[in-house]
Amino acid sequence: MSMKPSVEHTKYPPSVKDPVKSSWEKVVRDGLSTARNIRPEVLKSWLHCRKVGLDPFDRISPLILTGNKLNKLLRLNRDLIEISRPIMRMIQISVRGTGFIVNLSNHEGYVLEVCGDEDVMEIAKKNYYIVSCLRSVDHAGTNSIGLCLVEKKPIQLTGAEHYKFYLHSWTCSSAPVYNSEGKIAGVITLSGRSIGRHQHTLALVTAAAKSIESQLRERSLITEKQRLNSMLTSTYNSISDGVIAIDNKQKITHMNSIACNMLDLRNKPFVGLYLKKAVRPDKSLLQSIAHKKYFDGQEVGFSTPNGARTYICSVDPIRSAAGQELGIIIKMAEKRQMIKIAKRIGGNYAKYEFEDIKGGSSVIQQQIQIGKIAAKANSRVLIIGESGTGKELFAQAIHNHGNRRNEPFVAISCAAIPRDLIESELFGYRGGAFTGARYSGMMGKFEFANKGTLFLDEINSLPLGAQAKLLRVLQQNEIVRLGDNQLIPIDVRVIAASSVDLIDEVEKANFREDLYYRLNLVEIFVPPLRDRLEDFELLIDHIISRQSEKFGFTKIAVSKKALKIMLSYHWPGNIRELENSLGRALMLSQGDTIHPEHLSLRSRKISNQQLRQTIPVREGYQQMIESALNECNGNISKAARRLKIARSTLYRKMEEFGISQ
Repeated sequence: MSMKPSVEHTKYPPSVKDPVKSSWEKVVRDGLSTARNIRPEVLKSWLHCRKVGLDPFDRISPLILTGNKLNKLLRLNRDLIEISRPIMRMIQISVRGTGFIVNLSNHEGYVLEVCGDEDVMEIAKKNYYIVSCLRSVDHAGTNSIGLCLVEKKPIQLTGAEHYKFYLHSWTCSSAPVYNSEGKIAGVITLSGRSIGRHQHTLALVTAAAKSIESQLRERSLITEKQRLNSMLTSTYNSISDGVIAIDNKQKITHMNSIACNMLDLRNKPFVGLYLKKAVRPDKSLLQSIAHKKYFDGQEVGFSTPNGARTYICSVDPIRSAAGQELGIIIKMAEKRQMIKIAKRIGGNYAKYEFEDIKGGSSVIQQQIQIGKIAAKANSRVLIIGESGTGKELFAQAIHNHGNRRNEPFVAISCAAIPRDLIESELFGYRGGAFTGARYSGMMGKFEFANKGTLFLDEINSLPLGAQAKLLRVLQQNEIVRLGDNQLIPIDVRVIAASSVDLIDEVEKANFREDLYYRLNLVEIFVPPLRDRLEDFELLIDHIISRQSEKFGFTKIAVSKKALKIMLSYHWPGNIRELENSLGRALMLSQGDTIHPEHLSLRSRKISNQQLRQTIPVREGYQQMIESALNECNGNISKAARRLKIARSTLYRKMEEFGISQ
């Protein structure tokens, strides 16, 4: 395509001799595709401009952004502009009076900043060389900004090397500015009204670009450091544990908000302080750090402005990728939180409600109502009942019905632990308190149950020495670990249980009377199965339904003969024995109806014997009650304990037999 400009367009000043002029005319004006003495990148750009249909002689305004688009452009390139502005001013000062202007463009070719001599600035404005104008090759033809972006290297264009005719009196030098990611962030350009090579201007903008790049990288590093610190701080503050980071000199570098709250250091300066001065931990922690003996899950005491605090701590080194130790991380957790996690994982939590206690008889319903009242009152409870009657079921239901339901429920059998270890189990011990003790010590069940419930089963088996200590704990609400002298405050609801009448144990001097009254604020008597015969079929139905589902059977029926045998049996093991017997019968029946032969031999033998023995007992019930009342001088509570029945049952039987108090 041949473009014929007017004579006016093709006139050059007489003093100017542009060696590229003839080549420009052949390629750009006359439509040839080759030219001598033209740099390949310039020729390639000319041909591209001609291909996209750019008119080399028009003076149409390039794309210029205004309003919100301009504001967005400047906002997105704020860092580049702020860093480049002082460098551009230095260049401006160095070339002042020589007819040059300095400009900064972004990675697309939009001009972001222009400065220079006023007379040259006016000429540049007439050529639409202003902030927000687009200087890419596709819009402004071959120019140093656009070609620098295409070639990704410093470049200088002079005179007719520009595609647009009105730029033939300019020499422009541009250098790309790379960001920290290795991508072009922008272009810095020095332009002047002259024709000819100016190597010093190209070197000047190249050096300026490098300086801007260096500061961009530095700012990027600072920003990235701030971002990482913000992320680290957010991460620190989002976890439930307290975290303290120290350097190799044991100076604090970081501490999350949880740790600040735990150590009462809110709004207090701590960064740069020595660990021992800022948080005053036990010497054991400082010695472990000094000797690089790191640990996990050890109790550490701290002296805070509001008093002594103890937390479960872990100490881990911070190492570089090369294995060099850079510092220490100390994690702190509330004992209560660790206890709750440990209890949940270990399965020692209350899972039963009062709804799980099956029985419609008045005797069991009355005890349930007492249990609900005691649960809401948050009082201590003593549960009396034979083995297998469901004392722990009651204890768990009381816990879950009260305001401690979300706290730990810790159960311990006083009969299952050797007498010489029971105190350490209950109260814990300090490290090294006795031979075989853990180095780090151990928390006792009272500390595990803090804020929750401690269920002391078979309390009658507790040695007298431990009874004295338990009494003091119930009076003072604080414990002292074995081998230690530090008082640890606790808030624990105690529910105790016994399979024997504690009054008898008190009379035999096996149980402290003062402890008995401390424990027995509310007494619940769980009746034996033989006194709940009206609940028997309900219990059988419930147990068979549950176990049938467990074994994958459909619900199994019980024959009348098998039911009669079970009703006649004395059930010394109570509900626990009933569950075991039905479980065995269920497996032997293989999903069919349970018959007498499916009951165990021992069950059949004993039940037949008991069937013969229980007849006179039932007939002599009135005589037994009268005898007990006479022996207890009419004391209903004492007579009920002697008969091992609930007071409500005794009153009901007295009314049934017409026995007066």
